[in-house]
Amino acid sequence: MQNPPKSGSSSSSSHSALERVGGRTDTSTTVTAVNTSTGHIRIGDLLMGAGIVSDEFIKSALSSFEDRGMPLGKILTVSGYLSDTQLKLALDMQSLVNDRRLPLDIGVKVLALAHGEGITLAEAFEKSNVVQPEDQLSNKLGQLLTGAGVVPQHVLDEALAVSQSSGLPLGHIFCYRGLLSQQLLETALLGQQLVRRGTLSRENCIAAIAKAYTREKALEQLPFNAGFVRCMTRDTPRMGELVFEGEFIGDSDLITALQLSLNSGIPSGAAMISCAGLPAEVILACVEMQEMIDNTWLESRLAYDTLFRIREFGHSFERALAEACTHTTLLNQTALLIKILEQSGALKCSAEALSDDIKERVALNYNQAKDVTKLLLQDGLVDEHAVYSALRLVYLVVEEKVETEQACNALQLSCATPLFVDEALYRLGLKKRTRLREPL
Repeated sequence: MQNPPKSGSSSSSSHSALERVGGRTDTSTTVTAVNTSTGHIRIGDLLMGAGIVSDEFIKSALSSFEDRGMPLGKILTVSGYLSDTQLKLALDMQSLVNDRRLPLDIGVKVLALAHGEGITLAEAFEKSNVVQPEDQLSNKLGQLLTGAGVVPQHVLDEALAVSQSSGLPLGHIFCYRGLLSQQLLETALLGQQLVRRGTLSRENCIAAIAKAYTREKALEQLPFNAGFVRCMTRDTPRMGELVFEGEFIGDSDLITALQLSLNSGIPSGAAMISCAGLPAEVILACVEMQEMIDNTWLESRLAYDTLFRIREFGHSFERALAEACTHTTLLNQTALLIKILEQSGALKCSAEALSDDIKERVALNYNQAKDVTKLLLQDGLVDEHAVYSALRLVYLVVEEKVETEQACNALQLSCATPLFVDEALYRLGLKKRTRLREPL
């Protein structure tokens, strides 16, 4: 087996957004600082602390496998740097440290000895003159979910076997199989972090997960959540990330809101409204954009731009989204905009009857969406709902998410109902319902 270069001080870049409790992650923190500040030691940091792998190696390995979506542990075994047995030793030690059953420095020392001499953890504990923690209830994700009645024990056992053989995280397996929604997984992971930070008891965490699961089942029965499907959405920002990066909430208020959500068993959005006074419209907008990102119908950067426009200019969500989607491109999309408006019946005149000013702007070879929209509204040729819905559809047609005819049908339905245009697209069977809506 090839031995990687050794280093024990730098922090791994292998963290995921789910390892943050509502704030930004500093990739320059040391192993000890990571454990103190977040209550969670990442597997990469633990391996580096024990001198088993280096920061440079982890970065290189991740860059080589990032397109495959593999977790770090699987990358290490596939690369030949660790055997499955050695990885299991590290994961077992990670669990002991994260569950606060063993100090980090002791865990690093014992793991380094076990790896260096090729012995079991029990043998390493004995040789280190350290008493091995007794087996007890841990705060592993699977045990929290079974304790909350979300996943039966036999299903957990099967998923653990798949996780062991594939290297996929347990939560991902549950989501891929439709056993767990992304929202409930995020609730469980947040609860797990807070337990490990010592700010939430294990019992309250399990109760919060159970309550969230019961609430989710009830929400599925509501008409506006019909067709909801559980799926894995690993690249979609969490609610906390959206409102934090959108500068609607600060670190302290966000953490307070997330703790309130779990302790009181209320939705995180409702907790943010209560703790930080966030407008309900912002929470609803975030849920909508999460579903768009789930469906690959919106880039995360455009979601943040949308929130910026809402906060800075006071725009409605509909307008802010449309402008974020279309106003940054250099290409002129107004010819398509006029076509969609006219063919859907939303334009109050024919394209031929438009003013010369509008026609000239449509003919230009650079983006005129902002000015043409303004002129259409100024001339009373279209209402705001129709024109901003049409702009959103222009983006989806250009990105080849929908065809022009489908866009026209969606705008027609959206204006006749009236519905938010993405809801119209959903009702036409063109996208999946991946996020449950909660009445706020």
